[in-house]
Amino acid sequence: MSLFVNTNINSLIAQRSLNSANSSLQSAITRLSTGYRVNQAGDDAAGLCVAQGLDTQIRGNKRAMLNVEDGLNMMYIAEGGMSGVTEDLQRIRELCIQAANGIYSPDQQQTLMNEIKQRLEDIDVIANSTVFNGLQLANGSMQAAGKSIVLQSGSGSDAANNTIDISSALTNMLCTSLGISLDIVSMTDAVTSLGDDYLDAGVYDPANPPKVNGNNWDNAAIRAYIDKLDTAIDKISQDRSMLGAYQNRLQSTSENLTVMNENYERSKSQIMDADMAEESANMVKYQVLQQTSAAMLAQANQIPSITLQLLGQ
Repeated sequence: MSLFVNTNINSLIAQRSLNSANSSLQSAITRLSTGYRVNQAGDDAAGLCVAQGLDTQIRGNKRAMLNVEDGLNMMYIAEGGMSGVTEDLQRIRELCIQAANGIYSPDQQQTLMNEIKQRLEDIDVIANSTVFNGLQLANGSMQAAGKSIVLQSGSGSDAANNTIDISSALTNMLCTSLGISLDIVSMTDAVTSLGDDYLDAGVYDPANPPKVNGNNWDNAAIRAYIDKLDTAIDKISQDRSMLGAYQNRLQSTSENLTVMNENYERSKSQIMDADMAEESANMVKYQVLQQTSAAMLAQANQIPSITLQLLGQ
């Protein structure tokens, strides 16, 4: 083997091996300390690009899941209002059936009508107080303003696949909208002359309802009003059923988003996360290589000194 002083090839080889071991050891330590296989773009440029796209989907889906939960909470409030109105309507109908029985005097009928009046007022109170985050859900103000409630239920911008319009499930529960308004007055007040058609379309004006009390609200008029109540109860029931259908859809959407995120997280983990067992083994391997390379570098640096022996030094 030739012996050179100016160029120590063995030292250069040992230096390269030591530098490589140091770099690999640093990479293993970084991965073990962060838990990530990809800590910078150079570790896996293509993988990092894919992982960033997956992270966008994951974060968008998490926000969409919260949106769905907000939508469900709003629907629960709306359904609570519908439940309260339905209970009032059922009680009014019960009182009307009682009042239609011909055994009561006008004064006794008035006592029943007083509760009906309070129940009608309660319906309007519920309609006006069914509010979520400042949105009036049950008094028709949003519909009158041309506003709709569209939930962002996905992480994309395509409205057809990422939004749900629940406006059709929200109903106007005011007495005027349900067509059950009555102006129940005291026994001493003036009343409206009621015909058989007093509740028919074109005669009955919910915004200006007939004035009634125990004197003029006879059995036939009460039975006609029961038909109005049945129509109102049926409308509320249908709208509540629609609301339940949207609730089930949103719950299904939430479950689907959860499953999607699990799959996205799994895919992202395969790209980004470090295999801790493998990296631990790599760290031990490169520590040994670092030590042996350093030892060999020390030996290689001593080789040129043999020249002194040849010169008799």
